[in-house]
Amino acid sequence: MKKLILLILFLSFEGYSQEFLGKAYYMSKSTVNMDWMKNMPPERQKAMKLRMKSALEKNYILDFDSKSSYFKEEVTLDAGRSGGGGFNWMQFVTGPEQGDIFKNIQEKTYTNKRELFGKVFLIKDSIAPTKWVMTGETKKIGKYNAYKATYTKEVEERVMSFSRNRGQNSNENEENNPVLPKTKLVTMTAWFTPEIPVSTGPAMYGGLPGLILEIGDDNRVMICTKVVLNPEEKIKLKEPNKGKVVSNSEFVTIQQDKAKEMRERYQRGGGGRSSRAIIRN
Repeated sequence: MKKLILLILFLSFEGYSQEFLGKAYYMSKSTVNMDWMKNMPPERQKAMKLRMKSALEKNYILDFDSKSSYFKEEVTLDAGRSGGGGFNWMQFVTGPEQGDIFKNIQEKTYTNKRELFGKVFLIKDSIAPTKWVMTGETKKIGKYNAYKATYTKEVEERVMSFSRNRGQNSNENEENNPVLPKTKLVTMTAWFTPEIPVSTGPAMYGGLPGLILEIGDDNRVMICTKVVLNPEEKIKLKEPNKGKVVSNSEFVTIQQDKAKEMRERYQRGGGGRSSRAIIRN
């Protein structure tokens, strides 16, 4: 039955050739482990959680047509982020910014515009196929009939302990501030609608016979709050072209080197109590 549903959806999707434009609005909510705050005074904990709220709740816009899509965050004033491209402790807790993502749906490639310590990178690579599993479940999201699909992926968690004790040398700091890699399996759940026949969705998600309206796991969910088809405002889907071009693996290496450099610099700065944070990649 599930295979029959999948076949019908794909045949309907492939048979749709009409050109169209659309704009989808998403809201995301994330949760993080707060154990690293437990040694802070209650007043400081409260202030820290308020600062983190804006980093954990974000809004995005996805422009799309039948061949490509462009995903970006709605820019707002955010007191929880640091400026100037320096050390951003918030990103160690909530994860790095996703940047702008242009996807060429037909050619199965993407360009991800990311900024790292004041330098702009264009990550160009192929879109890895996702092994979606159709469940046969359906529900209404707004006015659209949505179908459920899932896949399981392995993610890495890093348990980072920031010690800021003066008088310790770098070797002692490295021992007292380990980065412990851990992996776990996470099931992603998506709800998509073939009534909007474009094989894309928020962030890097896609590969289903219809627009993804909702996707998430235990720690984060992204929900479409509004879709506008063929809007009066003209949409221009243009691939980013300004920045240093790198592959995804090259960018990961650069990111890791910079994180290590900034962590060592932070440790040498000293002062204060230690804290721990769990970050999922």
